[in-house]
Amino acid sequence: MTTVLIADDEADHRELLTLVLERLGYDVVAAGDSTGALALLSEGGVDAALIDVRMPGISGIELCRIIRESPTTESLPVMVVSADVHRHQMTTALHAGADDFLSKPFSRAELAARLEALIGDRSCAARRSAVATRAAMLAARQARLSEPLEITAPVRRIA
Repeated sequence: MTTVLIADDEADHRELLTLVLERLGYDVVAAGDSTGALALLSEGGVDAALIDVRMPGISGIELCRIIRESPTTESLPVMVVSADVHRHQMTTALHAGADDFLSKPFSRAELAARLEALIGDRSCAARRSAVATRAAMLAARQARLSEPLEITAPVRRIA
């Protein structure tokens, strides 16, 4: 089952998102701040993250940057959620590495559609990347096999 991390300092928002996502069939882990979110991410098993922009300490935007900088989470699908819908805020979130920006309030249908697309896009990209890697490895192997062999040691003739 797909696990989604919710990082939001508002307990009511975490509970509401948890309820909605569980009804949609997702497992949910939740944190009230970025430090807690990073701890949950370090445990592994998270398939996507919904991050509120405004949190105490490390902001959601900075959390997104940290996620993108870590090799273990750099490809994690991240959706930033915020009631602050200024174009600057959205642009900043996207520049920090967010894959999507969802403005509060939002409908359950919009959340479901965007999250499904986000997770589906990542799995398709991962499959494309794996196929491209395999193709490159096969091409390199074929190139090595078609190269003429060079013999560097002197050959002894048997009479």
